[in-house]
Amino acid sequence: MRRGTRTSTATVAALACVLLLGFAASADVFLMESEDGRIENVEAMRIDGAWYFSLADLARAVGASRHWNPRTSKMLLSVGIHRLSMTSDSQFASLDGEAINLHRPVVLRDGNYWVPVRFVTSALGLAINSEIALEELRSAITVTKLGAVVLSVDVEERPDATLVVVDLNDRAEFVVSSRQRGRVDFFLPGAALLDSLYVLESTGLAASVTLEQSEAGVNGVVRTDPSATAYDAQMHTDPPRLEVALVSERRQSIPAPLLKGTKSLLSESPFEAQDDGVTTVMIDPGHGGTDAGCVGHLGLVEKDVTLALAHEAARQLRNEGFYVFMTRSSDSSIPLKRRAEIANLAGADIFISLHCGAWHSAGARGFRVSYYVPTEDDFVDKNSAGGRGLRRGTLDSHRREVGDLRWGGPQESLAVDSRALARSVREHMAGRLPNYDRGVGSVDLAVLAGCAMPAVLVEAGFLTNSSDAELLSDAGFRESVGRAIALGVSEYAVWSNGRNQ
Repeated sequence: MRRGTRTSTATVAALACVLLLGFAASADVFLMESEDGRIENVEAMRIDGAWYFSLADLARAVGASRHWNPRTSKMLLSVGIHRLSMTSDSQFASLDGEAINLHRPVVLRDGNYWVPVRFVTSALGLAINSEIALEELRSAITVTKLGAVVLSVDVEERPDATLVVVDLNDRAEFVVSSRQRGRVDFFLPGAALLDSLYVLESTGLAASVTLEQSEAGVNGVVRTDPSATAYDAQMHTDPPRLEVALVSERRQSIPAPLLKGTKSLLSESPFEAQDDGVTTVMIDPGHGGTDAGCVGHLGLVEKDVTLALAHEAARQLRNEGFYVFMTRSSDSSIPLKRRAEIANLAGADIFISLHCGAWHSAGARGFRVSYYVPTEDDFVDKNSAGGRGLRRGTLDSHRREVGDLRWGGPQESLAVDSRALARSVREHMAGRLPNYDRGVGSVDLAVLAGCAMPAVLVEAGFLTNSSDAELLSDAGFRESVGRAIALGVSEYAVWSNGRNQ
């Protein structure tokens, strides 16, 4: 590793500043050294006797981008898939929604953010998966890359293959081999496993998946169905993941696709931190894939209508300045409970599920906005709704206890917020849509129950009603629905952000 030293000029300048300012604020330059030999200058100064560093220089050194959010008065730092946010005069920063105590406040001076030592060694180190050390005598900041961390494991069923997806916090080296039929082994040298052992049961061509931690890294074993005839493995970068694909010559034995992986569903938009007010919206087009929903007048199929409405709502929300994810952006099947999990993993601030009404009587018509109210006997395991969330994994992370909770437990505590969101969206729909207003109601629906954020379900009209079906087939009407949703969310965001300040 190359080491940098402070020049005599910088030393004289630093001493002069100390004498002139009486240790109140002195300027200096630290050299940030990476293992690959790259060295970057990072301006530093002493504020109240402690070292502070230029956020602009740190961002440049690690290849991060900065974004000022005027709505929340926060600075966002995008580092790969991770987001760091901070506010001047606060001693807390947020990494992917989790607070980190910096012990000293962030300082805004002459239009530039200055961050204390703990921001560099802790928050930034976690974001770039590195150990960062400060050597004051050498005016050096050393960066040592850590091994990748396995965040989660999933099995995805595709028409032509079964994918074993190992989600990582960073790209990693890997070795994959198959020394005996019915088994594929892979090894991630230097990697760490959040839990001591992962075991997944049979899905498609994968009979089981087991991951274990060893001193050298993470060992994985995929036991395959007898019909599996070949495999392939690839490491992807955005987001980081290892994919092991199992294929069979008997393609007809593989079921229809069940789910596109959570990570790939989120790849269209960058993940944003969760604590910056209402900034991120998850749109859920109802049904999809093998689940067509209802079929109504004019041959309209609910899964197609909800997808068209979702794309329009997403466009309108982006125009309002929101970050938008979709649980599906094409005709694919997503289990109801997985939709809540996707929203939780994405750190969404709002969840909106889009549907159409259907009834045995053709006279039923109109739009309605609903929020969740649970029943007394609805229980579910916390993991099925993504209770762990999309959290940055490290060797010393503390995993929260996994146990049973009421299905919809998060929504019970969010009932006031969900109701306020439903009322805001309904008010704007009533002011813009020509069809009948069925108001706001409470429902017991699994698609809303596991959401860890305010969640509503919007029915834009009845496909079984000829008048509503004609409206739903019109692009102009769908645009009005999307606009009403965007305005309702914007109004709710103002109310929510103001209440939480």
